[in-house]
Amino acid sequence: LKNIYHKVQRKKFLKKIQPYVALNQDSYYGPGFSVDLRNPQNNKIYLSTGKHCMLEGRYVFEKESGQILIGNRVHIGNSTFISVNEIRIDDDVTIAWDCLFYDHNSHSIHWEERKKDTEQEYADIKENGNSIKNKNWDVVRSAPIHICSKVWIGTGCNILKGVTIGEGAIVGAGSVVVKEVEPWTMVGGNPATILKRLQG
Repeated sequence: LKNIYHKVQRKKFLKKIQPYVALNQDSYYGPGFSVDLRNPQNNKIYLSTGKHCMLEGRYVFEKESGQILIGNRVHIGNSTFISVNEIRIDDDVTIAWDCLFYDHNSHSIHWEERKKDTEQEYADIKENGNSIKNKNWDVVRSAPIHICSKVWIGTGCNILKGVTIGEGAIVGAGSVVVKEVEPWTMVGGNPATILKRLQG
């Protein structure tokens, strides 16, 4: 009975998000796969996926401008992607569990611009159940993330706004990536730096 219940819930979930996603039917979407649309805009595709992917993970769109594009033969463990800009993942990428991809700062770096954020979130959650319904995004910096083909990202990594990870690069477990990673390099640490050059 438990399996039947979960299958019914899964069908309801997929039907609910259908207008906002383009999920390739030749890919696998595991039980940990979820899409969180905070302020969805009609006639917009927020998440698109390629063929022969193995996908888990949580895909969060905090603003109507967010977009996540996933290529072919991509493997994603139970990681989190939070977008108000764009996260692009090219073909043949492997992403392990517990990674975080964040294409914006979430808050202003200036106290005067963020001091009312929590009060606004509290008011929004009480009024309509959406804590960022009236968030002021004008003071929040964002920039796209691009993961090029053949990249492997180890478990527990944080990939932050504006980062491009070049073709064939490897990001070691637990790394925090804040700037561009050269193609065919292995990086690690916080902040991530080059540990080794690889053969393409």
